[in-house]
Amino acid sequence: MELYLAKRPYIKEGTKKAHIKRYNDLLKYLQCFNNNLDGIFPYMLLQNKYIGLIMKYINSKNLPSRCCVVSTILIIISPQKNRPELKFQNTYDFWKETYFKIDNEYRGNKNKQLKTDKQKNKWVKWETILKLRKKLKTHFTKNKINLKLKNKYRNGDPLLNPEDLDNLIDKYFFEYQKYLILCLHTHLPPVRLEYGEMIVCNWTYYRKLSVDEKNNNIYLINVKRNTKVIIFGKLARKIKMKDNLIVDVPKKLCVVINCFIDMRNILLWHLKPQPKDDDTMPLLFKWQKLNSELEKTILEPLMSRNAYSKNFIKFMKKKLNKKVGVSLMRSIYTSYYRGGEVPLEEKKRICKMMNHSLATQESVYLKQD
Repeated sequence: MELYLAKRPYIKEGTKKAHIKRYNDLLKYLQCFNNNLDGIFPYMLLQNKYIGLIMKYINSKNLPSRCCVVSTILIIISPQKNRPELKFQNTYDFWKETYFKIDNEYRGNKNKQLKTDKQKNKWVKWETILKLRKKLKTHFTKNKINLKLKNKYRNGDPLLNPEDLDNLIDKYFFEYQKYLILCLHTHLPPVRLEYGEMIVCNWTYYRKLSVDEKNNNIYLINVKRNTKVIIFGKLARKIKMKDNLIVDVPKKLCVVINCFIDMRNILLWHLKPQPKDDDTMPLLFKWQKLNSELEKTILEPLMSRNAYSKNFIKFMKKKLNKKVGVSLMRSIYTSYYRGGEVPLEEKKRICKMMNHSLATQESVYLKQD
């Protein structure tokens, strides 16, 4: 596949990786029927025995994935865009027509605002998600998680061994971090995966940043204990914006963030001088296993956006027995709040926060039962 893609240097790296993965998955599927197959070649793609197998594989996918698989097949046939070799022109035309059929079906379903089969299997009501948030709030309030950590680390206890420290963090700190992530996506209109790379700082630090740093990152500004804002850099999101977006953080979400930062500071205090709330560090962390001395840092910045997505899906699967990802959650939220009459200005405000247009809201995220 790399050889085919080499003739299209303008394709982004992420797109190339996606094509390579789809190619390898399809090849692995075909090898179940032909052990000697060591690649997918243009001459194969109009042979009846392979057309049947490939169409069966494609139809096992959801509509968006079907389009993606066929787009990979088109690159195999025509490494240079729309310029297949003359002997493969009929093959190219066949798969191009197949692509348009699938794409038209997909777009037709989007315009009807229908859920895909995948969405139907994973769908939960927005009220169910809010009930989960309330249940977790009650759990953490009742168990006084923050105080337990504080007592553990400030009562002069001897240093914990790595195994005990691992259990303590998994039991308290990271459970609360998952709750915080849920709150970020429910107290505010759910964004994509930007929070995974969000940096906590104060106004003094933020004002000293260069224009590039402000435009390309996302910051949580600690104004006061219960006054915070999130600043989305205009180049830090999937769809670029004209200006940086400043969003006020609701008071209830401020309380959750404060508790989490307190817990983080307590853990870091155990190993090194305790930082202040407005220290410039990422909001979210991942757990680094300890192999030797406890003097090494136990927490490191969480998250690539991919890791953030996997953490969220795993958490929702555990709590609701549904693999609800951030993208699906955006559809659930949009379908919920658009259930009644919504003023145009409110629609625009939500779209700006969620980083898409009104047209995208209608065709992609809004779903009817």
